[in-house]
Amino acid sequence: MKFSIISVILWSRNRKNGYRKVDFEQNGVNIITGASRTGKSAIIPIIDYCLGASECTIPVGVIRDACDWFGVLFNLENEQLLLCRREPGSQAHTGDMFFTRGKNVEIPDEPIKNTTVEQVKNALNEIFSMSFIELDPTSNDNFSSRPSYRDLMAFSFQPQNVIANNRVLFYNIEKMEHKKKLINIFPYVLGAITAETLAANQERERLTKERDRLARELDNIKFVSNGWKQEVLTWLSQARELGLTSFRADSDTDFNLQVDELKRIADKSENDSAVVSSNIRDMSEELKMLRASEQELSIELSIVQQRYDAMEKLSDSKKRYDESLRTQINRLDISGWLRSLSDSSTCPICGDFHDTPVAELDMLCTAMAEIEKQTDSVQAISMSFDREFNIVKSEIDLLSEKLTAIRKRIAIESSRSQEDASKKYTLASVSRFLGRMEFAIKTYERMGTDSELVQRLSALNDKIGELNNIASDSSRKAKEKAALSFIQQEANTLIKMLDVESPDDPIEFIVSDLTIRIKTALGRDNYLWEIGSASNWLAYHLAISLAFQKYFQERGGVNIPNIMIYDQPSQVYFPQQRLPENASTNDDAKLLADEDKAAVKKIFETLSNYIQNSKNPFQIIVMEHADEDIWGKLANTHLVARWRDNEKLIPLSWLQ
Repeated sequence: MKFSIISVILWSRNRKNGYRKVDFEQNGVNIITGASRTGKSAIIPIIDYCLGASECTIPVGVIRDACDWFGVLFNLENEQLLLCRREPGSQAHTGDMFFTRGKNVEIPDEPIKNTTVEQVKNALNEIFSMSFIELDPTSNDNFSSRPSYRDLMAFSFQPQNVIANNRVLFYNIEKMEHKKKLINIFPYVLGAITAETLAANQERERLTKERDRLARELDNIKFVSNGWKQEVLTWLSQARELGLTSFRADSDTDFNLQVDELKRIADKSENDSAVVSSNIRDMSEELKMLRASEQELSIELSIVQQRYDAMEKLSDSKKRYDESLRTQINRLDISGWLRSLSDSSTCPICGDFHDTPVAELDMLCTAMAEIEKQTDSVQAISMSFDREFNIVKSEIDLLSEKLTAIRKRIAIESSRSQEDASKKYTLASVSRFLGRMEFAIKTYERMGTDSELVQRLSALNDKIGELNNIASDSSRKAKEKAALSFIQQEANTLIKMLDVESPDDPIEFIVSDLTIRIKTALGRDNYLWEIGSASNWLAYHLAISLAFQKYFQERGGVNIPNIMIYDQPSQVYFPQQRLPENASTNDDAKLLADEDKAAVKKIFETLSNYIQNSKNPFQIIVMEHADEDIWGKLANTHLVARWRDNEKLIPLSWLQ
């Protein structure tokens, strides 16, 4: 993605001073060299602050005291973008920003707030084409929130406290919440998960919730329907009593025939009712039969319950017996080990000679074998017992359901027999009965195989299946593996150009820890934090950061700026305690031995070659102590500024 830096701009608190502008080349290695305390390390915090950082990390003191606004002019594909943010004063940050974009942006003499940092973030998320969909819609934590361009800044900045850090590989992941967020979005960063995939995940989550809701509704209807099957006989019985049918049915009658008869009855009106004396007498006989069935089910359920209680006690005893056997095995297990240590004449405990030193051990091992046989037998019995136990549980459920249905029928029949005689057989009563029965039939029909509910559930399952293909885990893992393979291969090529102890040891990137692992010639895997020497850490940081940028710029993934900024990569070679403020170039050069100079030169040679071999324009910015005697003759390098002899980021006139 073309998103490089044209200028870093600072506005003085004194309006007469105007602004200070530091310009950069769009393609190549831009170098700001200078002594200590000249403002080099403020460049990354200024750029990050203007890009919407949550807090201002620009160093307090001279820079913050002298500046009222900070700004960065960016170069996009076909336009320029100016982002300015007010110095926050005593606050950790401020949301006051000035934002403008156009073909050729004019730098204002004084920025005036025209937007907020949140509005700028939304605009930049659109510019970076970031997905506005949550990574995990089911999660409420910030680690699974939607990816932001702010997360991508981890790959563009290597400040002084990171570039040679053996514990932290990327910018701004010292805080656990930032690290976990970056780990979570890594498949998205690598292009293994796209905006389409995230949309499919979100839609799948929504449809899955809808499917589960419909499935629960269908299960409830089926549950009601199973009980309703018992009620059908009651409906038919009531219909006979009210003279609406002569159909006789019992529990052995085909259920579909019973339902068909109910549907015919439901089509009748109260005027079709013809009360027959024999049907009324049958009601008393049917109630008597129902009470007999209730008694039989109650006795059967009681017998099964007693069996369940006995098996429950046996299950508890079996558990205790298993624990006892395991305890004995654990105690005797050492006997086999002792016997393996002994020979025919020496005791493995005391080492003394005995005529029969292993006799006791043989007895213990024999006992051990016997207990193991018992354990195997108990295990075989246990499996059969568990199956039988589950059968008994199922019988209790089934009998309980049948008994509940019978009792419900008895309750209905009993209440009907006690109705007010003056209303029991009236046309109004018949009409109400037909209405209730029609509603019950419609409820039953909703669970049919050709019902609307089942059809909707089937359609949802088909759609979820299609989304599963789009958001396939296997496809994501394959893409992620291919991306990491490219990055690791590039890092292994780059590391050979740098000052590292074992350049031929392959590098592996570990997403779960956001670090690297190096496999040694002896086969040992060493994490970055296990490797000594800051020069090694620096080399691996340079190699892996450039490897990621090569992947982003050439292979896709997400839109990441074609910018890489390093703050003082040669710091591991300069003895920091001996670097005086305003030191001259010669003073710095004297502190570097020839061996260290060669190592520092490798850094700039690697950056120069990287630009040379890059397929697309790429901008590298380096803040350095090292001067032109080390990198001056290299191709693709540009001197941006030399801050020495009172020349600093903040002009001396601003301080006066």
